[in-house]
Amino acid sequence: MFKKFVIYFISLISLVLVLPNGSVAQDQLELVDSALASLNLTRSDIKFDQDEVATWGGDRFRLKYFTLFHNDPFKLPRHGELTLESLGSNVMNPPALISKASRFLDHAIFRSLIGNPLAPFIDFADSVVPHSITRSKNILVGAEFNSLKDRIDLFYRIADDKKFMFKKSLDDANKNKYRQRLYEYFLNNNEDYHDLVYELTEKVDFDRLYAGAQDFALAAKIFIDSASILKFPDHILEFKTRKGLIVIGTPGDDKFIYLEPPFLIIDGGGDDLYEFSGYPDEYPFTMIFDLAGNDKYRSTDTASPGIGGSILGMCILVDLDGDDIYEAKNIAQGASIFGVSIHIDRNGNDTYIAEHFSQGAATFGIGILADSSGHDSLYCLSTSQGYGYTQGIGILVNHSGNDRYVAEDQTIFDPSPQTKEHNSSLAQGVGFGKRADYIDGHSWAGGIGILCDVSGDDIYSAGLFTQGCGYWYAVGMLLDGSGVDSYNAAWYAQGAGAHFAVGYLDDFRGDDSYTTQLNMGVGAGHDFTIGYFNERSGNDRYKVPNLSLGGGNVNGFGIFHDHAGDDFYDTDHGFTLGRANGSQKGPRKYLKTVGIFVDGGGIDSYGEHYAGNNKRWVSPLAKETEPNKVTIGVGIDRD
Repeated sequence: MFKKFVIYFISLISLVLVLPNGSVAQDQLELVDSALASLNLTRSDIKFDQDEVATWGGDRFRLKYFTLFHNDPFKLPRHGELTLESLGSNVMNPPALISKASRFLDHAIFRSLIGNPLAPFIDFADSVVPHSITRSKNILVGAEFNSLKDRIDLFYRIADDKKFMFKKSLDDANKNKYRQRLYEYFLNNNEDYHDLVYELTEKVDFDRLYAGAQDFALAAKIFIDSASILKFPDHILEFKTRKGLIVIGTPGDDKFIYLEPPFLIIDGGGDDLYEFSGYPDEYPFTMIFDLAGNDKYRSTDTASPGIGGSILGMCILVDLDGDDIYEAKNIAQGASIFGVSIHIDRNGNDTYIAEHFSQGAATFGIGILADSSGHDSLYCLSTSQGYGYTQGIGILVNHSGNDRYVAEDQTIFDPSPQTKEHNSSLAQGVGFGKRADYIDGHSWAGGIGILCDVSGDDIYSAGLFTQGCGYWYAVGMLLDGSGVDSYNAAWYAQGAGAHFAVGYLDDFRGDDSYTTQLNMGVGAGHDFTIGYFNERSGNDRYKVPNLSLGGGNVNGFGIFHDHAGDDFYDTDHGFTLGRANGSQKGPRKYLKTVGIFVDGGGIDSYGEHYAGNNKRWVSPLAKETEPNKVTIGVGIDRD
């Protein structure tokens, strides 16, 4: 226990060192102003004309969090700090994580702000004998099990309350009718069920959904905080209830293999096997709490959600200790569609393997994967590791450890439209939307995807649309607090994006390396998109292609800022290091394209003749004696 405390304390100290009061967190935005002054511009001039943008449309379900940054990109660094701090400090606080996520989705709900929302299920007058599902079933006989029974009773009382908000939020949605169709639509692109989504947005009460989810999460936190005092039986106990099966494991090695998810599994330790997929039969909720052991969680069904996933429901998975293996196909490990899922792992060197829509992924809901400590390996095919689709937020927060994030790009299974040599990853902090202006006009604004790694030497590897990337009225963020990190991707990566979006990468500390292989990376924006890259300290190396390091393309804004350190820039000419490629078509030729490059300190190495230490430059224009007010490219290096 003491060792865990020391690890956690050290990681908290590393977080403080890179947050607002630390010297590396200074915005240095005066350097941006200084660079723009070469063209008689200020930061207030670097914004999109929202009235013009509105004429393109396609932003149904647009989130305010997107608008916040699309209106003013220079708010991103401060919000990056706040988000890293908030997610990192609450990695073991499920109600706080869900509250923050719901606020990002325009549902500002904090149930614990005033009073205890669980008081009706805990505090009873002396004259009232509360219903106890465990005692009525004569389960766990003996005073040593009282604390465990109290925790089980609390979960059941919440679920059994007819007025409970989570249940009421879904009362009008026929779960048996909609669940599999939603799976087919979002996982298999079955357009037959397109209109069903509109129908459900009218039936699901998202305010009550997120409020009720916070209450369940608060009960989960009570369990987490008291887990060390719980005693368990020496054999597995199972009993049926109106809300589903309740299972109580042992401190030894157990197997939990079912055709459908139980309502509740609580296990006291041991190297356990969990194996099931699908939907809970009775109540739209499933929970797993495992106190210790090197456990394996396996879901093999390719046509339904796996462990840690939900559709029109909620899933909570909490594993407190052990080197665990999580294997699933789709919608697992903190993923949800029209619901809420949160997967928490407190300690251990863990392995996460999934294919699609997992490891912190959501649409019309919240999906969170939170790992507190350990050297973890995370592997997916696509749409995972902090992925938010329409009206959804997917969060992957990893507090400490040397972690490896991989979105498969060696074996080509989904060649991207940009190049058949790489996959469309849509992973590692990606917000994505549905563009349909060239199909039937039913475009949907994207959601919010956040990957937040607080400390450790990490490796990020993927193909296209990745590592702090946004597409179609969406926000994608990758926040890395400290460590010697390596980033490798192909296209639209590392603070980049396309088509009315916001992509942001913020690395706070460490000697890092960044490689983008083909195009549009490391602070590059295309088509009314903000691609913002913020590197706060360290001696960093960049190997980049065209349109990078502050490259703006066709009314996009590319912003690159390296605050400090001796950096090496290996570039391939083109629109990089603060250059812009404007448009000459229609109204676009009157609207801004922006490329901004800022290096705030250190002895740096450049391959381009116009850039250098203690220099400033302006992107070449057709008529250099007549500065172009809409095609803006500037760079500045300060020793």
